[in-house]
Amino acid sequence: MAAYFIASVTSHDDGWVADYQANVPPMVERFGGELICRSNQFERFEGEGAAPHYTVIIRFPAMADVQAFMACPDYAPFKVARIAGATSDIFAVAD
Repeated sequence: MAAYFIASVTSHDDGWVADYQANVPPMVERFGGELICRSNQFERFEGEGAAPHYTVIIRFPAMADVQAFMACPDYAPFKVARIAGATSDIFAVAD
């Protein structure tokens, strides 16, 4: 059963972005992840709150693959940099 990783990211210091974008996509692919969307085009239909700077959607083969990616030691320093430089809401949903 596929799982979709969904991240809404608002960056307050873009110093982490270039290194993250250069290194993290191959890690995602190692866990079977496929980038579906990375976009700053956003339209709210319901709810309130600030719009994110961008949203990322990645399809993984299963929820276990999302969990393994998020716990990967190779990803850890990039996760730390993202957390330091951005506010993110990240979750995954199973298909």
